[in-house]
Amino acid sequence: MKYFFSLIVVIGIMGLFGCSENNLTDPVDVNSFSKFRGEIVHDKIPICSEVFDPMSGVCRVNGCVEYTHQIVTPGLKVTGLQTVLLNLQINSEMCSMCMMMHPEWLIRGYSEDLVNVSEEGIALVTKLYEITNRFDVVLKVTYLVTTEGAGVADIQIVPMQP
Repeated sequence: MKYFFSLIVVIGIMGLFGCSENNLTDPVDVNSFSKFRGEIVHDKIPICSEVFDPMSGVCRVNGCVEYTHQIVTPGLKVTGLQTVLLNLQINSEMCSMCMMMHPEWLIRGYSEDLVNVSEEGIALVTKLYEITNRFDVVLKVTYLVTTEGAGVADIQIVPMQP
């Protein structure tokens, strides 16, 4: 009888451990999110901003950033965090306000990023863009990303890193 009760306890413990969930520890592929993707937000952010250029003083950046924002929810979700698939495409130009004659300073760029954003918070994403006909500086744009969209927080001209 004592062996019978011991056998029941052992079988019960094995049943509890056998029914527990396995935690997935494999890396997650971005393409595997496609079946979990949420609503797609496609919008344009107009840019009309003054920036300081070390060569010509104050300049103006005019143009726009088109973005696609999509919340990606994988099977395993960290509590309170959303993963956002963010595509950014900038199409702008920089012009001197001193009426200097110079070749066109165009700013073009495209990027795609996965950004983790808390449900009530924001994430900052910084991008560097080359400026045509300029080899000394780049345009640094800091974006604000929320679970509902994106915006431009700051635009600067910074020296190119060697």
